[in-house]
Amino acid sequence: MEANNKAAPTHKSWRRYLPWLNLALTLVLVIAGLWYLSTRLDAAALADAILAASPGYVGLSVAIMLVTVLIKALRWQLMFPNEYPPVRLSSSFWAISLGQYVNLGVPFLRLGEVARLYALNQEAGTSPGRAFGTLVVEKTLDLIFFGLTILFVLPFVILPEFVGDPNVVLWLLPIALLLILYLLAYQTHLVIRLWQRVVQPLPERLRNLLLRLAVSGLEGLESLRNRRLTVFMLVLTLAIALLSVALPYVLFPALSLPLDVLDAALVHIVVTIAIVPPSTPAKIGVLNGAAALTLWQLGISDETAIATYTILLYLVVVVPQIILGLIAASRKKWRWQTAMPGTAAPPGANANLP
Repeated sequence: MEANNKAAPTHKSWRRYLPWLNLALTLVLVIAGLWYLSTRLDAAALADAILAASPGYVGLSVAIMLVTVLIKALRWQLMFPNEYPPVRLSSSFWAISLGQYVNLGVPFLRLGEVARLYALNQEAGTSPGRAFGTLVVEKTLDLIFFGLTILFVLPFVILPEFVGDPNVVLWLLPIALLLILYLLAYQTHLVIRLWQRVVQPLPERLRNLLLRLAVSGLEGLESLRNRRLTVFMLVLTLAIALLSVALPYVLFPALSLPLDVLDAALVHIVVTIAIVPPSTPAKIGVLNGAAALTLWQLGISDETAIATYTILLYLVVVVPQIILGLIAASRKKWRWQTAMPGTAAPPGANANLP
């Protein structure tokens, strides 16, 4: 027994090195990317193109990125209408920032949502189960408007081959998601009865746990029962969708690229699809490659212009997330081990957990 106890920490010790492994992989990818660019492009010409970008438009794109995070935080705050003490905007803002940062740092584990729940619980004392219900609403709203963006753009553009050809399912997706939200918000008892039947064959302890989690998660949907709040959240989600297209668009005039809003919407769609699955640390290479392929499909053949745009887009999207995430991590005393499977949370981290 004593030998096993000594072996346990050794078995789990690899997790503490995971952030460093991610950092090493990031450096390798950066070096590989720079080497590849040096073989295809003139480094001096690329540097000149980046420096020649309009500071005003680049600054505007950074502002759009920051405003988008702020609107997401406001929308998340509204999803706790009866929480006491009330969830502050600063709490939701830094929780979202921490979640984005963690997803960038450990993308293949998708632990950002765990970090968000952790941060909000630490500062506002919000039940993780209840907060998880609000994440369901948030992701569903984003998915609905992302589908509507594709439907709006689809008649005007030809999607790159690697994106695939959307079919009738895409038209039905927003309707289906709205129906699901309606059932969860307004037919709670029906959903709980169905869930009870699903978990009935499970052992009693696990069955009771899953039922408690389901009830707690459904409580996080109470904002949908307030029509005024629902309309406001829909408006905020529409604003997020518009800003997501505006960000790649304002970088076109920054580099004098002859592209329009529909082209920017296509860049947003393709990049979003590319970075959703777990991929490289900080999305290095994935975000750049998706944007580059899209520009090539849109008729931009100048490799220097393509590389410049993808580098600026990457910096505008990722660097603010890293900076805000570092600030959020210092505020919440976040440790990477907190989200690692099989590791204990820092002392006091679960003080407010049910």
